[in-house]
Amino acid sequence: MPSRRKLYPSRKQKHHRAVSNRALHANPKEYLTPAAKDAQIFANLWNIPHEVKRMRRWTIASSLSLLCVSGVLAIPETVIFMPTANLNTPRSIYLAAEQYGVPRYYSQTRTRCLYTQLMLTERFDFGVDFVGLDSNQPRQTLGNARFVLTPESKRSPGFAVGAMNITDNANPTFYVVGTQSVSFGRFHLGAYRQGDNTGWSGAFQTSLPFGLDVALEYYRSPDGNAYTSIGAGRQINSSLYLYTYYSRHSQTRDADLFGVYLAFTPFRMF
Repeated sequence: MPSRRKLYPSRKQKHHRAVSNRALHANPKEYLTPAAKDAQIFANLWNIPHEVKRMRRWTIASSLSLLCVSGVLAIPETVIFMPTANLNTPRSIYLAAEQYGVPRYYSQTRTRCLYTQLMLTERFDFGVDFVGLDSNQPRQTLGNARFVLTPESKRSPGFAVGAMNITDNANPTFYVVGTQSVSFGRFHLGAYRQGDNTGWSGAFQTSLPFGLDVALEYYRSPDGNAYTSIGAGRQINSSLYLYTYYSRHSQTRDADLFGVYLAFTPFRMF
C-alpha cells in the first residue's frame, strides 16, 4: 500500500531532500578519482526523498481482498509512489517488506524497509515506516495517515486527503488524490505540498487476464524530483503478493530506482 516509498538515502537526508545539484548537473569524472566518484555518488543517493519510496507500502494490501468497481482485482492505496483514494480492508493490520536500490550501484545502495499500516475503517488508516534496517546510516522512522473523503462510485471519482513523511526533523508532505475506475482499469491524479513547495502525479493501473497487475505512473515530488515508473505485481498465494518496479529519474540515471516488494494479506483484528 502506500509504502516508498520512498523509493526511496544520511537516511534522514535521503528522505527529506532532493538529489543535490552537484549530482544532477556536474560531471564527477572531470575532477574525482574513481573511488572518490563512487563515494560522492553514493552520498548523493542518500538525498532522494523518502516519499518516493514509502508510497508503495500500501500498493498491495487490498489487492488481496478488494474488488474495484469494474470487477477486476484492485491494487489499492498506492500505485507505485502516489497514494490513491481506494478504500481499505477495515479493522486490519497490513505488513510488507521492501528492498530497493539504484541499479547502477545496487550493492552500495540496497536498502531494506518494513512497513506497517493499521486500517481502522474503510476510509481511515495510519502507519509507521521503518527504513534502512540493514544500513550503516541512521535508521528512519516515519509516520503517515490517510482519510477517504468520498468513496468512488460508478458515476463519480473518489477523493482522499492525507499526510506522509511525518517525522521530527522535516516538514510532512500533505496531499489530495482522486481515483476513477473505468472498464479497463483505474486512473489516479494527485497534488502535494511540503512547506512552500508543490508537486503532482498521475497514474494508470490495470489487471491483465492472466493475473498480472501492471501500472504506469508519473510522480513529481514537492522537492522537484520527478520519476516515470512502471510496475508489475502478482498474487503468489492466498497470503502473499509480489510487486516489482523500475523508476526512471527525469535528470540522471544515477538516481533511477529498482525495487521488489513483498506484502502479506491484511490481518483482520476482529
